[in-house]
Amino acid sequence: MSNTKTAAEIQRLLADPFEAHDVEWRVQQSGVSGKSNPWVMVIPYITNRAIQQRLDDVVGIDGWKNEFKEAASGKGYLCGLSIRFGDSWITKWDGSEYSQIEALKGALSGAMKRTAVQFGIGRYLYSLDTEFATCVPVENRFKANGEFINIPLNKSNKNGPKMSAEWFPPELPDWALPKAKFDKYLDAIEQATSLATLREHFEQAYKFAVVVNRIDIRDKAIEIKDRKKAELEAKEQESSLNANKKFHAWLNTNIKDRITTAENESVLTMNHKHLLQELKGHCRANKVDSSNFVAQVNQAHTEALNNLRNGV
Repeated sequence: MSNTKTAAEIQRLLADPFEAHDVEWRVQQSGVSGKSNPWVMVIPYITNRAIQQRLDDVVGIDGWKNEFKEAASGKGYLCGLSIRFGDSWITKWDGSEYSQIEALKGALSGAMKRTAVQFGIGRYLYSLDTEFATCVPVENRFKANGEFINIPLNKSNKNGPKMSAEWFPPELPDWALPKAKFDKYLDAIEQATSLATLREHFEQAYKFAVVVNRIDIRDKAIEIKDRKKAELEAKEQESSLNANKKFHAWLNTNIKDRITTAENESVLTMNHKHLLQELKGHCRANKVDSSNFVAQVNQAHTEALNNLRNGV
């Protein structure tokens, strides 16, 4: 079977998310809160069969091969996975130690999975957060509808009393499924109302697009972000200009009403003090240097004081 796909096409197809039924979950941590609330934290991984099927589908059964050799430490196996790109073969290696259950099988399978990640297969799963699975007590293994687990009641005594429980795998997010729908992530960028939320939504969309090798979505996210950023910056600038105009109008009005037209020196002194307090408070709240505005108020105060003393 000849493979006519380009390297970029192969890279994208290998990195595509898997169906949910091809993703399995392994318990990373477990425990019991209080006396009767079991919990488990799980991490996802791709089955070895799904990896083999992905390779068959993308490059054909004659477009890939693997080989194994025992690690130099004697504690596991290395897997060399080769994929044909055009007339050339690219080989990458990774390894895994013997597992506690079915030691040899676990080492071979683990090595294959690790090496596949180097070609982008299942790499997106590393961007998923460790999840808490839904977990509830159950009477025994035969009554469990989900995955059965015995959880020690005391972490420091694993051989002590245990609680029987069942857990159910978390649901994968939209972007981590085949034919991922990125519309909601792009819409979030489009609907951002501030530069901070724009940055947050863009970084999320960019991250998810990159981990599943969707360069088209990545570029679309960049395009929307750049356009939206220009819009928000223009709005912020306009808002800032309007705020400045409003502030200057407020200051000039107060100088006129409370300083320039003060009835006597006592009223002038009181108004001058209060206006400076209000002015400095406003500038602190808006992180604006108040020195020029304070100087403007002080100058108006001096002129008004001289006018009062000169009977003007």
